[in-house]
Amino acid sequence: MTGVKFDNIHSANDLGLSLSIVEITPPEPKTYIIEIAGADGSLDLTEALTGDVKYKERTITLNFEMLGDERDIHRKYSEVMNALHGKRFSEISFDNDGNYYYIGRVKATALSSEPLKGIIEVQCAVEPYKYDRGEDWLWNPFSFETGIINEVSNLKVNDILEVTYIGQRKKYIPSITVSAAMTVVFKGKTYNLSTGKNKIFEIEFCEGANILTFRGNGVVTIENKGGSL
Repeated sequence: MTGVKFDNIHSANDLGLSLSIVEITPPEPKTYIIEIAGADGSLDLTEALTGDVKYKERTITLNFEMLGDERDIHRKYSEVMNALHGKRFSEISFDNDGNYYYIGRVKATALSSEPLKGIIEVQCAVEPYKYDRGEDWLWNPFSFETGIINEVSNLKVNDILEVTYIGQRKKYIPSITVSAAMTVVFKGKTYNLSTGKNKIFEIEFCEGANILTFRGNGVVTIENKGGSL
C-alpha cells in the first residue's frame, strides 16, 4: 500500500493506516528587509550574508484513515501515538517520492471518528529541504523526468578524470574521499587532497553543473547530499 515511512515504520505495512490526504507547505524564506527613512522602498539584505536565501521549517500534514469499531479506532490511535507522537525522525519518506526524504519531528494532532471509520491527523515539522538519498537511489520510485543520478562512488583516476556533478537547489560543501594523495581543480583553482576524507570549504556545490578535475592515481568518492525544495 502507498504510504509514508518514518525511519523503519511504514504507515500502511506496520501501522495498518491508509493515507488519504497529504499537504506539504512551502518553507517561508528568511528575509531581512530594512526600511530606509526618507527614501522610497526598502533595502533587501536577504542574500547579503551567505549569498543565498535561507528558509524556516516547513509543515507536512497527513490524514490517515482506519476501519473498525470505536474500540478498534481508539486502540489504533494509541498505537500510532506510541510509535510517532513527539519523536524526531531522520528519514520521513513517501512511497511515490522514495529517492528523497525529510528530517523532522512528528506529532499526532487529532482523532476524529464516524461509524466504523476513524481519521488521524499527523503533522510533521521538517527541515526546509527534502534530501537526496545519494548513491542509495532506488529504481522503482525513480523519476526519469525530474530525478538526478550522479556517479560519485569509487571513481577511478588514472592521471586525470573530469567529473560533472549536477547540484540541486540546496548548496552544500561535499566531503571528497581519495585512496591516495592527488589534486582537484574546481572553478579554476587547484586544491590538494590527502589520503582519506577531505572537506574543502571553497568547493561548494551549487544548482546546476559543478565540474571537478582530478589529477593523480587512485579512487575517489564524492559525498552526494543534494537537497530540493
